[in-house]
Amino acid sequence: MIKIITEHYDEVLQIIGAAVALTTLIVKLTPSPKDDNILAKVIKVLSALSLCNYDGSFIGKADK
Repeated sequence: MIKIITEHYDEVLQIIGAAVALTTLIVKLTPSPKDDNILAKVIKVLSALSLCNYDGSFIGKADK
């Protein structure tokens, strides 16, 4: 499983990005704030795993 992911990491990242984009669209169309909170937590986890912050700065280099 890890071998497949490492060989096809570009495709894996594209699938994850597309899934987040589609989920964001669906969540924004629903009136319930509960799913907004869940999506925010998922995006926070994905942001923590990424190398860049929302503003494009690198993690650990952002001015606070």
